[in-house]
Amino acid sequence: MKSIKARSIFVGFIVVLALFLSYSSFVYFSLPSDIRNDPGVLQKHIPRGFPDSHVTFGLDLQGGVQLVLGVDTAGAIDNKLERYGTELSRWIEGKAYPFKTAYVKKGSAVLHVDFDAGADVKKFTDEYLKTAPGLIASRSDTTSVEFQFEEARLADTRNAALEQAERVIRSRVDKWGNTEPLINRRAGNSIMVQLPGFKDPGKAKELLGRTAQLKFKLVDDEFTGFNALQTPAGMTTERHGSGISFVSTDKQQILDLVKGKVPEGRELLFESESVAGGSKTQYKSIVVLAATELAGEDIAEAIAVTDQSSFDQRPGVSLRMTPAGATRFEEVTAKSVKKRLAIVLDDAVVSAPQINERIGGGNAMIHLGQGDFNKMMEEATQLSMILKSGAIPANIHILEERQVGASLGPELVRQGIFSALFGLALVFIFMILYYRRPGLIASIALLLNALFLLALMALFNSSLSLPGIAGFILTLGMAVDANVLINERIRYELRHGKAGKKALEIGFGKAFWTIFDSHVTTMTAAVILLQTTSSGPVRGFAITLLMGLGVSMFTSLYCAKLMFDFAVSRCKSEDEVRHWVGAGYKSLFAGRKTSFDFVGAAPKFFIVCLIGIASMAAVVSTRGMNWAVDFAGGTEVEIKLQKDIDSATLEQVAKKSEIDEIAIQALEGGRKNFLIRFENKRAKDNKDLANVADSRAQIFQQNIKSDLVDYQPQVLRVDYVGPQVGKELRNQGILSLLYALLGIVVYVALRFDFRFGPGSLIKLFIDLFAVAGFYIFFYRSFDLTAIAALLTIAGYGISDAVVVYDRIREMLAENKGFTDIKVLVNEAVNETLSRTILVSFATLLSLLGILTFGSGGIWNFAGSLVLGIVMATLSSIFIAAYGVVFMTRLQGKNTIKKVGLQTTKP
Repeated sequence: MKSIKARSIFVGFIVVLALFLSYSSFVYFSLPSDIRNDPGVLQKHIPRGFPDSHVTFGLDLQGGVQLVLGVDTAGAIDNKLERYGTELSRWIEGKAYPFKTAYVKKGSAVLHVDFDAGADVKKFTDEYLKTAPGLIASRSDTTSVEFQFEEARLADTRNAALEQAERVIRSRVDKWGNTEPLINRRAGNSIMVQLPGFKDPGKAKELLGRTAQLKFKLVDDEFTGFNALQTPAGMTTERHGSGISFVSTDKQQILDLVKGKVPEGRELLFESESVAGGSKTQYKSIVVLAATELAGEDIAEAIAVTDQSSFDQRPGVSLRMTPAGATRFEEVTAKSVKKRLAIVLDDAVVSAPQINERIGGGNAMIHLGQGDFNKMMEEATQLSMILKSGAIPANIHILEERQVGASLGPELVRQGIFSALFGLALVFIFMILYYRRPGLIASIALLLNALFLLALMALFNSSLSLPGIAGFILTLGMAVDANVLINERIRYELRHGKAGKKALEIGFGKAFWTIFDSHVTTMTAAVILLQTTSSGPVRGFAITLLMGLGVSMFTSLYCAKLMFDFAVSRCKSEDEVRHWVGAGYKSLFAGRKTSFDFVGAAPKFFIVCLIGIASMAAVVSTRGMNWAVDFAGGTEVEIKLQKDIDSATLEQVAKKSEIDEIAIQALEGGRKNFLIRFENKRAKDNKDLANVADSRAQIFQQNIKSDLVDYQPQVLRVDYVGPQVGKELRNQGILSLLYALLGIVVYVALRFDFRFGPGSLIKLFIDLFAVAGFYIFFYRSFDLTAIAALLTIAGYGISDAVVVYDRIREMLAENKGFTDIKVLVNEAVNETLSRTILVSFATLLSLLGILTFGSGGIWNFAGSLVLGIVMATLSSIFIAAYGVVFMTRLQGKNTIKKVGLQTTKP
């Protein structure tokens, strides 16, 4: 009590700091989208002195920049063959073949291998093909042979190029710090990337449009094919060895001059530098050997540094090679002393230093030339990041660039926000009506929880999307859980004759470990999800949840305790103290002790769950899963109207076209231009979505034109798109979820007892099957929001079980006359039943607003959560509790005495 003043000052400081950090976010939320998405205009609305960092809406809530990137799969084939040529050069060393060179002529899809006279080309071909599956010899003579890929390998290489491009793009966006992007493959060798709330399309194109193909090629300074050419006006020459290089500010002028003069086995590349104060670029021709000596795959690390060897210490990128790359680099430099080695990035020579001696250690440097130091350092940092995330295996072309709106649609966004606030208000009303004054304290603690979490999210520039909101809801649910536990425990102590202040201290003391365990188990799952997945939505959920759980513990255990202490310190009598902490109020469960045999009924409940799971499997095997476009790919229709329209009208047209659920995204032009996606239910696979003949797409177009004739609709395009969540990412997400469940079980087993682990694992699987059952039995579209629902219930379910487990552990330690483990567990479950039901009821209240006012994907999300919460409650009191009894009996220890605990007097 003596520390109330100091604690009040501390909490007051935290509140003021949170308001300060959150202010910019409140400004951001209050402004129209066209203002908040313009950083210059937004900055004018934020008063000077307040932080620039703030929470932003995710792509599904506000839109952002959309880029469609075309992947040159033909170039990927050349690059793959070029890699074969590099490996062939290494493989053939030490063998008795008079090998000269191996190279790929651009656009030919042919690997050309040259030998000196007298080579046994047939013997070489037969021997090499044994080590290079997928290659065939397409042509050969006495001094050369050409290799090509088999047809099956060509198709695999094209698909692999698209998959690798998608993986690298996702990695770059993640490293860049843009949270929860939307990335999916489309028909026609293209990839669509949407970046939430992004303001700089030029920077996005620079980051994602660079292939970052790094190659090391020897410069042919002995090439004399240009020496006899007449140098035109405006162009100069430089001599290197026996040959010359042309220098001009007009790159095309050089290309026109040397057209047809570069023989096979050689390539013409250019080195560039800024001149005339940066207003012009000067190009210098460099002829290199077509063979690639080393490539980006040989680079292990790329770091932006200042080049200490240069006079002005200008920025550059330091490269460290892999062990194999370092060996090859040493071999190349050893046999190429006094020659130049060109470092080629995306077909441009960034530097071509002379090799003065054998270079060991596998280190190299990319010099970025002259210019403003800060800009050069920024470029070096970005280049190192791109190189670390990997090269895209083919050239990238920007096919489309545009601004896009919220993928949930503006009406659904408003519905979601209003519904969530309505549910939160219901929770406040319930807490105050049920707990009276303690309920008011709990409500204030919940408000502080929301404020502190918002401040933390603003501090880290977090993006608030639907999965993030899921994490927010779970955090508030856990906070409600904590406050209910505290209040119920205080009432429990009051009913057992404790004085008011004593009941308050014991209530918080006893509830502490229950709250701690429930929060830490959920934190364990969040940390594992964060470490094992690169999925933006899953990471957004995990980060929000981690921050929220820490805040929830602080507000429920520290802030709520401070408010109770402050109120009690002003009371003048014991009656007044008891009145403040909750005595004297009749509640639903007051004085009603249940004695239901939960352990005895558990096997029957488990059988019912197994029947439900079997029914789910039967439905999936016959009807299949209703995979959304996120997972299965589907149809994408872009329409333009002459008048504003709401998403509900578009949904009506979709339903008439036998399309149950669509994703609507506003494009430029306010509410007149939309991108609509829906799944292809008739598609058997996703290998060639462009050939999927979905008649519903045709019917949908016809109905748009007929039913919306007053809006003068135009169907601008219809595309068949690939899944937004690739197979690799899906598998990664499933593994991450399994790892998270395993982490929870391990924590429960270590924190409680080994006997508590198996029951919690089975309980969690049943909870997740319940959520999946919602989408299966009601044939709801399984999309990214469904993943958010699964993650939410995984966290909520274990929190629910820990309440029961904590009471079982407490009673095992006290052992008040119990001799049978079944009797003890039943007693523990019955004693915590009121807490379990109240927590679930309060959490369900928070979802009531969405169930009442929500629609589409948001309603599905809430509906699945309701089913999951109900199942989590039932599985906690049946499955989780029975698991302790089962494991105890499995050890042959049915009595408390055999468990190893000392019997104490009741």
